[in-house]
This record gives sequence, C-alpha cells and structure tokens, in this order.
Amino acid sequence: MIKTIKNSLWMKIFLSLTILLFAVSFLLYGIVTAVMPASYRSQQTMGYTEQMGRLVTELENGTVDDAINHIYEFCLNHNAVATLSGKLNTVTFGEGSTSDEKQPAQTATANLKIGEETYQLSVTISGRLVNQLTKAFWNLLSIISLLILSISIIAASAYTHFLAKPILKISDISKRLAALDMTWRCDTTRTDEVGILARNLNTMAERLDIALRELTTANAKLQEDIEQEHRQEKVRMDFFRAVSHELKTPITVLKGELEGMIYQVGEYKDRDKHLRCSMRTIKEMENLVKEILSVSRMAGSDFSLNKAEVNMTALVQSCCRKWQGLAEDKGQQLIAGLNECTCVGDRDLLEKAVSNIIGNAVIHSENNSVIRVSLRENVLEVLNTGHIPEGELERIFEPFYRVESSHNRKTGGSGLGLYIVKTILDQHRMAYDINNTEGGVRFIVRLS
Repeated sequence: MIKTIKNSLWMKIFLSLTILLFAVSFLLYGIVTAVMPASYRSQQTMGYTEQMGRLVTELENGTVDDAINHIYEFCLNHNAVATLSGKLNTVTFGEGSTSDEKQPAQTATANLKIGEETYQLSVTISGRLVNQLTKAFWNLLSIISLLILSISIIAASAYTHFLAKPILKISDISKRLAALDMTWRCDTTRTDEVGILARNLNTMAERLDIALRELTTANAKLQEDIEQEHRQEKVRMDFFRAVSHELKTPITVLKGELEGMIYQVGEYKDRDKHLRCSMRTIKEMENLVKEILSVSRMAGSDFSLNKAEVNMTALVQSCCRKWQGLAEDKGQQLIAGLNECTCVGDRDLLEKAVSNIIGNAVIHSENNSVIRVSLRENVLEVLNTGHIPEGELERIFEPFYRVESSHNRKTGGSGLGLYIVKTILDQHRMAYDINNTEGGVRFIVRLS
C-alpha cells in the first residue's frame, strides 16, 4: 500500500488534500464549538440587560398587580427566577435551580418604586441554554466528522482528478514516446505550466521522430552499403579464384611445351614449330591478362567514367565493320539498321561493350546465318541465330563462364566478354537483357 502511494501522483495528491480538508474542517468545527457558547452567552447577557431595563420601567409605571404579571411573564419567557422584595413581604417567581449547572447563572438586581412603596427586584437567568448548545455540538460531533470526511473525500477526488489528469496523461504519452511510439501527441490547449510542458514534450517528440527517421534511413543505407560491399567482396574472391584457374591451364601448357623443347622429348625436338605454339599460348594469356586488368580497373573504388556525348550510330557502325571480316569468313550476313542516336557516357568503354556484344553474336552463330543489329529510339538490339539453354541464361554474365560445354577458349572464348559488358553497362547504369526468341538469341541495351 505504501509503495503504491509512493509510486502514484494521484494517490499522493488525493490523500494530501483529503487530510488537509478534513483537518481544516474539523479545526473550524472545534473553534465554533468553543466560541459559539461564549458568544451566545455574551449576546444573551446584553439582551437580558436591555430587557431588564424595560421591565423595570414597566413595573414603575404600573400597580403591584401589574408588576406581578409582568415579572411572571418575563420569567416564563426567559426561563428566569425572580424575587420581588418589599418591606412587608417577598414574592418569588419562576421554577428550577441553577446551582448545579455547569454554566454560572447571571443575576441582575434593581431597586424600583411602585406606587409609594420601594421594592428590590432580583432576576437570575439560567445558563441551561448555553449548556444545551454546547452539548448539542458534542452530540453532533460523530455525524459532523463523518460528513466532513465524506465531503473532504469527494472534494479531494474531484480536485485531484482535475489537477492530476493532464499530468497523468502526459506521463502516459511520455511512456509511449519512451517506447519509440512517436504517433502520440499531448494536448496543447492549456496555457499554464502543464500546457508548456505538453508543448515542449511534443516538440521533443517531433525532433526525436525526425532524428529516428534519419537514423533509420542512415542505418538502412549503411546496411545496404555493407551488403553491397559483401557482394562485391564475394564477386572479387570468385573472380580471383576464376582468374587463378584460367591462368593455371595455359601456364601448365606453356611449361610442358618449354620443358619438352629443353629436353628435346619426342616431337618437341622441332623447336621452331612448338615455339610458335608457345607464342600463341602467350598471346592468349596476354589478351586474358589485358581483359583481367580492364575488369580490375573498372572495379576499383577510384574508377570514374570519362563521360562525354557519344554518337552511338557511328560507334555501332565501327563495331560492325570490325567484325565484318569474321562474319564473311563464316558466310554470315551482318545486317545493321541504325537510326541517329546519341548518349552520354565513356566512349572507349561503350565501344568495347558494343564490340563484345556483336563479336559474341558472330562467334556463337552458325555458319551462313544472319545477324541483325538495330539502333532505334536509344535501344540497341543484337539478334543472332544461336541458342542459350534457359538454365544458363542467369549465369551468362558470370566471369569465365562459357555456355560451350567443353570450355575451350577457341570455341567458347575467354569467358570474360559478357562479364566486361555487364561491368561497363552497370557503370553507366544502363538497363540490359539477354533472352531466347524464336529467331535466336536477342541482346537488348537501353542507352538512357
């Protein structure tokens, strides 16, 4: 119970107000109980003195019989005892005794003359009414105390509700805000300190909400960057493993040829013939290394595109002429339908990408087939008569991946051609796609 009171503002205010109201009310009742009888007695004395003066005047202006009637009536109305004493006799009026009363009786004496005879009038006023008033206050003490307590509880409850409700509401909202629920706001219609607190809390919540949103965005961006870095790291590791594998084969071949020529083993005695074979292997390795260096350079963090406006029509025409000789050797028709088109990018890299796309189509198309190159509305499309199994389309852009099952460089290429295309187009943020059609394989690049 004590812990509940300590932890509850409402209970603290309610109990404090209840005790305060009850104590003040009970104190006021005690003061009234103590002061009221004395005040009443003082007023009663002043009244009796005034009435005693009027009674004496009336008695002096009348006869003895009239005096007796007036005194009797006075004693009856004021619960008094009176004695009228003359030379010959004494007459007593009223009933009861005042000797055992807690409040002392008040006695007034006056000499008066009725007719020719002088009398002495003694009037004693009982303190019984004062005693009864005091007793009545004490008899009502339990009822008044219960009434005071009830009123104190009701008043304290109402005032506590009025005073503590906005504070409790602010406290509840602050708990929600502490739980990072920024959808709640305090009532700001009040103009007092509670209203100022509510407005300050709202301002803090709004700023905290903005900060949390910025932090969430920053965290999401950081997480995205981390994931991107992990992906790039995985790509680099896969690339280096593939490079090691790709270089291992020609190096092994070259090493075997050189050892055979050194020790003049079998057919390797003809050094001139095998030196030419070794030279071809070295050239293949040289081309492979150049492509690897090109990819590595573009993958570097300090790489930037040398952007300028590029005439794509002239660029595609140049690439078609480059591969025209091989196409004619294979009896292929390289048909180009080109509209005027320009874009912004790195001309050398775009030329390499387009050349690889067209060369890939020429190399992997059958003899005596048709290869179509079109450039319309900033879309480059290359269509050849080859075919790529559907299961291998997703892997076509992986480094050193060859669709040709034997993985022979002479028939399947180095495996870096389309990977270089992908890297260049990604650097330019150009959309691209490769898919099978009824007529063959279609490669699309959107030059936007």
